[in-house]
Amino acid sequence: MKRLRGPLPSDTAHAWHPEPLGPVHRDGWDPRDDGRIWDVVVIGSGASGSVAADRLVRQGLDVLMVEEGFRLSPGLGNPELDDMCRTALARDGNGGWTDEGWPWTTSNLGGGTVFYGGASWRYRPFDFDPSELIDAGDLDVRWPYGLAELAPYYDVLERRLGVCGGEEGGGSRGPAHPPTAAAEVLYEAGTELGYDPFPTPLAINRHAHDGRSACARDTLCVSHQCPTGAKGDAVAVFLAPLAGHPGFALRTGLRALRLDQERSDAVTSVTCLDRLTRTAHRIRARSFVVACNAIQTAALLLRSHGGHAPGGVGNHSGLVGRGLTMKLSEYVSGFVEVSAETPLADWRTHSGPFSTIAFLDHYVDPGCPTGVGGMIYESKNDMPERIRHDVLELRVETILADHPNLDNRVRLSRRVDEDGVPAVVIDYTTDPRDLRRLAYMTGKCERLLRQAGATAIQHEESGFAQGSCHLHGTCRAGDDPATSVVDGWGRVHSAPNVYVVDGSFMPYPGGLNPTLTIQAHALRSAKAVAGDLVSRHTAHV
Repeated sequence: MKRLRGPLPSDTAHAWHPEPLGPVHRDGWDPRDDGRIWDVVVIGSGASGSVAADRLVRQGLDVLMVEEGFRLSPGLGNPELDDMCRTALARDGNGGWTDEGWPWTTSNLGGGTVFYGGASWRYRPFDFDPSELIDAGDLDVRWPYGLAELAPYYDVLERRLGVCGGEEGGGSRGPAHPPTAAAEVLYEAGTELGYDPFPTPLAINRHAHDGRSACARDTLCVSHQCPTGAKGDAVAVFLAPLAGHPGFALRTGLRALRLDQERSDAVTSVTCLDRLTRTAHRIRARSFVVACNAIQTAALLLRSHGGHAPGGVGNHSGLVGRGLTMKLSEYVSGFVEVSAETPLADWRTHSGPFSTIAFLDHYVDPGCPTGVGGMIYESKNDMPERIRHDVLELRVETILADHPNLDNRVRLSRRVDEDGVPAVVIDYTTDPRDLRRLAYMTGKCERLLRQAGATAIQHEESGFAQGSCHLHGTCRAGDDPATSVVDGWGRVHSAPNVYVVDGSFMPYPGGLNPTLTIQAHALRSAKAVAGDLVSRHTAHV
């Protein structure tokens, strides 16, 4: 990995060599929209932006979505896309810097949902108020609302996405996907240890649902686009049905550079750059929904400084970008001998859902340092060149929430990127308490695999500290504007027509894959956006 040592250079453009997919994969700016005032501009087309746009259009509002990335060619895989994405400066774990920090899940229409595994968890009650066990110093880790408030939105999304599996008796979920051969072995080992395993909840159709087909197990979910629409990604579920709707317009290849706060109480426009024509456009709207992810959203708000927002939009408390959390994670794998009847040479054994079994027995665990542990779940190998066909691989991942810390933050570099705006810096150092907790949880993973009879056990780092698929906390939610950026609805305290609906709002990241929770928050926030627009309109009638 290439590293930069010493102070950050001040005048060098951030190295990036884009290879855009071309005009056929972008929607482009329509000059007829110059001067138009939209009801809502949604910035970002991933998990949260797509949900918010869908709800707002259904409410009868006039919605424009802008997305920095492009539409993807059907055969383009995650590794190829990653090579085309802008990186960031980040801590390398040894006190220096690397220019290979990762500030997104993926950058494209639909965001990371196009390549995610569909893991769709409801957060547990503890995640909304962990204050009894989690000490984050000056940062309040309590959410402004609890599980009961979010439950109806979980219900709606589980039905819409076709979520299958999960804990018995919980939520609006369908029957689980059949377990993989590895999951069957892990289930037996887990029950022998006294665990209570259950099927991983997945936004992947087991049976045809809502016009989308059942999973055919043809590809590896976390590195390929779903060829059938069975996976509940943002494009298949929310954006494709909006195509052609008179209340919705989509512009890809359009990067939001800054929000323009021309009044003390409101943002009036967003300045965007067309990445192919290199022309700038100022887009006006009554409300703005920011859904870029916890790193990109913070960077956008920090870039948006001016007379009414000297430190950036929403940065009245100095907290924009601060409190970045990315969750700790690590993979542990081993191999077991199996009977000749197990079809290990069948490619389908190594495709389809990436996870079909999970364990939450150590989620809150007095034996773990601080008393807060994490999750363990099956996480199948998605690298074909490393898949063996003579033995069965057992591969699990542990995920656990990290302690929020004011010093872990997104900030802007003195360097500029290819668009002439300050490059992103991911300034994150892992809390020693969290490293001890991670070691405890990986020990539990090893114990599970050894109980299953696995040999050649190996650990594989996830690189979470340089950037992650799980990004939270840089625009913290709270009731007090002095200690938070947004309120419980995601509304920016100092710019109340701006709403943050991605993982930025989370005061505590929780220990589970956050996508469904972020989407539930976005659906809830969209209700407030629509309500506020109606109230403002009524006030002027």
